[in-house]
Amino acid sequence: MAKLADILQQERERDTADQWGIIHLYKTGSFYSAYEWSAWLIVTMAYNDEVRQQTGDRKPLNVTHKRSRNSDETFVFVGFPLKSAEKFIPQRTSFETISDTQIDITIELTWDDDLSYDVLNEAFLKWKEGQSIQEPKQRREDGPVTTGTAQHATLTGIMSEILAWPLEQKTLIENTAYLSSLKQRLAALI
Repeated sequence: MAKLADILQQERERDTADQWGIIHLYKTGSFYSAYEWSAWLIVTMAYNDEVRQQTGDRKPLNVTHKRSRNSDETFVFVGFPLKSAEKFIPQRTSFETISDTQIDITIELTWDDDLSYDVLNEAFLKWKEGQSIQEPKQRREDGPVTTGTAQHATLTGIMSEILAWPLEQKTLIENTAYLSSLKQRLAALI
């Protein structure tokens, strides 16, 4: 897949009318992702409320709005499984395979106002600003969250904590971090 900076640059290059209706989709594993203008096109034109009502889908696409790591700029994106592509992409659209990891889809833009870059860009920016920014999660320096308010200092307390740990509800990373902290605490007791 292309680098994020390259993708964002491509999304900003929408100066000519033939680029306004292009959705750039990037394949990542078993998902397609669309960024910035392409994400806006999918959410507002291709898979909008009207389309969802016609298809019986109630849930809109989840839009993620993040800050770039190396700057104060933000970007938005959406993602969906490859097997669900026909649900999110309008019928009667033309596809162009750019690479193994990118396809471009051209949709017909329907707009009430005079269609111009300035009008579309203003609508895009207004939509983007309306998406809440997802702040990065703060790393905990003192290890994973435990089930009690204090660290259990006995073997019996640690066993009780292990039995109460919601293993199935945690991610692999959370469980690995929890296991690591248990290992350290047990080593200190033995």
